[in-house]
Amino acid sequence: MNNFFKDYKIEIGEILETAFHKDNNNFQDGTTPMYRDVDGKLWAMSGHSHMGAINMFCGTSLDDMKKVYEINTNFCVGHADYAFSGIRYPEGNKPVGSIWPFGLYICPNTHRFFCFFHNETGWNGKGTGYDAYGLCKAPKIDSDFRHIGLMHSDDEGRNWTFDRWVLTGEEVDFTENYNPGTGNAIGQKAGDICLGSGDFSLFVEPDGEYMYIFYNKIYQNSIQALWTGCDVFVARTRKRTDGVMGDFVKYYNGAFCEPGNLGKETAIALCSWHPRVLHSAKHGLYFLSSSHVNVPADKGVIDDVMEVRTSTDLIHWSDPIRIEHEGKEFGNHYVAMVAEDDKNQPCTISGDEFSILSNHNGTNVTRYRAKFVKR
Repeated sequence: MNNFFKDYKIEIGEILETAFHKDNNNFQDGTTPMYRDVDGKLWAMSGHSHMGAINMFCGTSLDDMKKVYEINTNFCVGHADYAFSGIRYPEGNKPVGSIWPFGLYICPNTHRFFCFFHNETGWNGKGTGYDAYGLCKAPKIDSDFRHIGLMHSDDEGRNWTFDRWVLTGEEVDFTENYNPGTGNAIGQKAGDICLGSGDFSLFVEPDGEYMYIFYNKIYQNSIQALWTGCDVFVARTRKRTDGVMGDFVKYYNGAFCEPGNLGKETAIALCSWHPRVLHSAKHGLYFLSSSHVNVPADKGVIDDVMEVRTSTDLIHWSDPIRIEHEGKEFGNHYVAMVAEDDKNQPCTISGDEFSILSNHNGTNVTRYRAKFVKR
């Protein structure tokens, strides 16, 4: 496995504000999705649907990003009887709750914007939200179920139409304690359960033919009420140039071979929260940043310390190193290594300099200038 960090370290420098802050009615919860269009404009989305607004930002780089407008959706969120245009989850029940945009892609030919978003069954359900134990106003120990959805916009992110659900865990989205309307489908047995596919980021190959979703699956023991695992998985789809998004295929048992919805999956990194990938052209490596997960644990599960892994193929990753700054461990609930120049896509860098975006649940996003330096 690559030993990059035996020769190099990450040096963290100047701290800067970003446009992703509460003064813009913006409360980011997760890493910030960004993409550069064929005209060279850098676009970003930030916020979520039940706190403040979801906003579009635009600029040439992180240095001059500005809020341009709040988005509108041509569908509602919230109550299961109305949300997501009635397009059911792959398990068969009505969808419920909010959207958290975590992935942005812009078709180079049609200029259609695609947004991949995180969804949970336990938040903003307006009486129909549920977790592993039943109906809830807020999920117990985050035990609600995750899906990843897709929406698109043909007017640069002003208005969005919901398309479909693109990633779902192998395990169904409910337990034997409560059936949310799936008929004769059988829920997960109480005890060791999985909460579906979500908490993700999008990586678009700079020169290759694929885009990848790196996502989490959370494992819990519902009887003991504690997390027992939180690992990273990956799925991919081919890039298209006709304004249409293909289906995702999950990585399982050595190959991309299982369907994105309800397919099997194999973990590629353990004990990692909210993975985000950066490509280094200079070093010929991929870097996966995340926050460390302590399991099993009933509290203090995520210790908000940034970890970084390296890979040459996006599948096999090195052991993580923990990042330090000014003699202390550095990190936050969400961390992302991103390009800071005005030419590259945000997920690839040409040299050694980049930025780290850092935030917690619903907080301002802080930017740290950083670079790889020889030890």
